Amino acid sequence: MLVEERLAKIQEIVEKKKNVTIEELVDQLNVSKDTVRRDLIKLEKKGVLKRTYGGAISGKKEALIMGYEERSKIYSTPKKKIAKAAEPLILEFSSVIFDSSTTVEAVIPLLASKSLTAITNSLTHAVELAKHGNKDIKVVGGKLHQIQLFLYGSDTVLELSQYRVDYTLLGVFAITGSGLYIHTEEEGLVKRAMVNCAKKVIAVADSTKMDTTGFFKVCALEDIDVLITDVEPSPDFQRDLQEHGVDLIIAG
Repeated sequence: MLVEERLAKIQEIVEKKKNVTIEELVDQLNVSKDTVRRDLIKLEKKGVLKRTYGGAISGKKEALIMGYEERSKIYSTPKKKIAKAAEPLILEFSSVIFDSSTTVEAVIPLLASKSLTAITNSLTHAVELAKHGNKDIKVVGGKLHQIQLFLYGSDTVLELSQYRVDYTLLGVFAITGSGLYIHTEEEGLVKRAMVNCAKKVIAVADSTKMDTTGFFKVCALEDIDVLITDVEPSPDFQRDLQEHGVDLIIAG
C-alpha cells in the first residue's frame, strides 16, 4: 500500500470510529507501530486528527446534538442578541418561513407588532406565533418528531415546495466555508426546501456553530443571503462569506 493510500485509509478509519488505537491500525493496515505513529504525526499536522496516548481521535469538529428542551435553555443571551439583530430585517406584511431552530424561535416575540404570513414546521413556534392576533399562520404537514417537536418527511418537503416567500429564517446547526450542515438527512431536506422557496434567506447562528460540521449538507454558502451571529468569525471564514455574497451581521 502506497503512503498516500495508507494515510487516506487511516483518515477514513478515524472519521468513522472517532477514536482508534495504534494496535487497531496496525492490524487493519498490516504495518508496524512505528509506521502508524509516523502516519499519525503527518495527519495531525494536516488537522485531520489529534494524537492521543496510544492512538488518535478525529480532528473534525462535530456540532453538538441536543434535544429541544436543552436547546431552548442553552446560550439564551447570544440568541437574544441575534434575534434583536434579525427583527429589523423582517418587513411588515411579508411572508416568512420560520424553521424549527430555537434561535429562530427567539425572533418571534420581537415580531409581535408586525402583521405577517407565517409558515412553520415547528409546533412550539406555531404556538408562539399564535399569541399575536396579527399573524396568518400555516403549519406544514408531515411526520412529528416527538422530541424536537417539528414536522418532517416527504410530505413536508413537497408542501414547502409550493410556496414562494419573502424570507426564510433559518437556524444553523453547523456552518463552514463549504456550506451549512445538519445531523440528519430528514431535517436537512426540510431546511433545504425552506431555502429554495425564499427570496431572501436569513441564517442565524451563535458562535458555537461556526467551523463545525454535520452529517448532511443543507445548502452551499452562496444559497444564504445574510448570516447573523454573536461573535466575529475568523478572518478566513469572513473571506468565505464575502466571496459567496453573504452579508455578515455581528449582533451587539
